[in-house]
Amino acid sequence: MKYEAIVVHYGELWLKGRNRGAFIGRLKDNIRIALKGCNARMVDNRDRLLLYFKDEKSLNKAAERLAYIPGISWFGKVALTKNTIDSIIKTANRMFEKSDTVRINAKRSYKGTKFNSYEIVSGFIKKSKGLKFKIDKDAKKELMINVTKEGALLSSERTKGVGGLPVGSSGRAVSLLSGGIDSPVSSFYAMKRGLDVVYLHMHAFNNNKQAESSKMKNLVEILSRYSPSSKVYYAPAYVFQSATLKIPRKYELVLFRRFLFRLAEEIGKKEKATTIVTGESVGQVASQTIGNMAASQHGIEPIIIRPLTGFDKMEIIEKARALGTYEISIKSYKDVCSIGVSNPSTNMNERLVSKLYKSCKLDLALKRTIELMSCSKN
Repeated sequence: MKYEAIVVHYGELWLKGRNRGAFIGRLKDNIRIALKGCNARMVDNRDRLLLYFKDEKSLNKAAERLAYIPGISWFGKVALTKNTIDSIIKTANRMFEKSDTVRINAKRSYKGTKFNSYEIVSGFIKKSKGLKFKIDKDAKKELMINVTKEGALLSSERTKGVGGLPVGSSGRAVSLLSGGIDSPVSSFYAMKRGLDVVYLHMHAFNNNKQAESSKMKNLVEILSRYSPSSKVYYAPAYVFQSATLKIPRKYELVLFRRFLFRLAEEIGKKEKATTIVTGESVGQVASQTIGNMAASQHGIEPIIIRPLTGFDKMEIIEKARALGTYEISIKSYKDVCSIGVSNPSTNMNERLVSKLYKSCKLDLALKRTIELMSCSKN
């Protein structure tokens, strides 16, 4: 069967009221960027988009890319035909095999035709002897028919989209990206809620080029599928580590989080990002107790969101596998975000963190780290 178009449904965007146009506009822009080179012609069709293609190769390539675009509820390849019951039945007959059993789901978005959706189904039943396939209201396979003003759209399968909101519709965020399992997953969920993510990775290498050519590049490549563009800031950790050599190790985790948040805050000013995203899940490790999280974020101006707050580790791993980041994340990597401390403090207060921050002269360390940072675009 030759398919000529793809129908794209918005889902949640249709509930946005007066702001709906801005959200849909953002989604359309993201689709155009993702489908560059696919020769797609985009047409608004009430509560959906229709994408027309010159050839099936371009259509199939576009279908692969649409699966990664937040804001799309579902999409499906469609066959186009005239707005007559006979044309609809003839087209449907080319879409299935003799062994198929199909239920008919007819919808008439355009009310200007001389027939209604019930009469479409009746037409199939009347001509059932001439059909390749059998009709059964309880069949697993489904023929979806939508009658529009321009013609009838026929599809036999739906591909579930990412859902959520289009990237960029909720502003920008700096995502703290480590080499572990959690932060790539939290970055995905941030994008799913419409945040345009800029990544910050603090590494243990001697220079940024080593970090840029490490497994981090592969993690960012996977996450880049969900966003029109990706930017990564690489920052060396040795400046922080040198500044905190003399403090008790049990305080290092929380102090490091405060330093990371400060660094993300400075990047946010440059990138016009008002949000910081972390991969923290309440109580998962010592730095993620409520007391330590409160102490580490004290005085930070941007909103800090933690998409994985209610997830347990197995749920995070399951999602990482689905995204394709898990196998990369578990590869050996010296990650400064997982500083090993034998007896870490689990309930530090803000005053102590601020005192240590000042005594270690971490404001100076922050300035030096910013000077040494590099930025790469994907």
